[in-house]
Amino acid sequence: MTHSFFSKEPPHLYLLFFSCLLLLLTIFVVYLNDFRLQSLFSARSSNGPSVLGPVITRPDFRVLIGIITTPWTFERRHLLRHVYSKSLWPAKNVTDYLNICFVICNGTNNEEKISMLELEMMAYDDIIVLNCTETIVFSKTHSYFTSLPDLFGRGRPYDYVMKTDDDTYLRLDALVASLRDKPRNDMYYGVEIPCNGTEFNFWIPAPFMTGLGYVLSWDLVEWMADSEAPDYLMLQPEDMMVGWWLQMGEKGKNRYNNFPMMYDFRGDDQEPNCFRHDLTLTRLPCTG
Repeated sequence: MTHSFFSKEPPHLYLLFFSCLLLLLTIFVVYLNDFRLQSLFSARSSNGPSVLGPVITRPDFRVLIGIITTPWTFERRHLLRHVYSKSLWPAKNVTDYLNICFVICNGTNNEEKISMLELEMMAYDDIIVLNCTETIVFSKTHSYFTSLPDLFGRGRPYDYVMKTDDDTYLRLDALVASLRDKPRNDMYYGVEIPCNGTEFNFWIPAPFMTGLGYVLSWDLVEWMADSEAPDYLMLQPEDMMVGWWLQMGEKGKNRYNNFPMMYDFRGDDQEPNCFRHDLTLTRLPCTG
């Protein structure tokens, strides 16, 4: 007599058979692969870094680069993001040392620009909005430096803070290399004016670093946040006033003039001088 699945044999026997078969297949496939993964993990752990990746340690110093910009110059911000992201610097671990952000004031009432800025902030998360007015006097730079301890906390989250503009191009690897041996306290770094003994035909209350880009150590940023600048400083050119403020407070004694590694590019209608000249290709400058 032959039997079939349609015969009247007890159905629970077939159900038990298929359940055992499924259990055996599960053990063979799942647990065998799990044993192989454990073996692979053990081999990686004994011969080098585990499959979880290398342990990330804090770099020997960190720099916050604040690029002063305006709400309506988003094309420049996109260009800088593109240029920096397409470089080879991350392969040299330069991005471990740097945090780049854009700094703007909130004083705009244009709804279209506000909407575009909000979308940009959601997309990139690299914009700091300050409670200030977009002017060339001291208020914006002062707001930038003095707001940082509240934004990032005390206790030296960064060793250095840089202020630069959105028409400045930074060679980040050269910048990092030039800062490695600098003091971490009371440090003021940039292109100093007056330079090379040149006399200028405008009033300079104290030597200062040009606005194309300069660096302060974090302790000076905290000092600025805790000090009250005289009111008349707020009505003068901002970068000049930083130098004057530091001199009045007897701060920034570790000064480093990084000319000619940092310089302004000479335009078609400008004469070269001690801080402005044609593009330098024989060396690797920090700015251009």
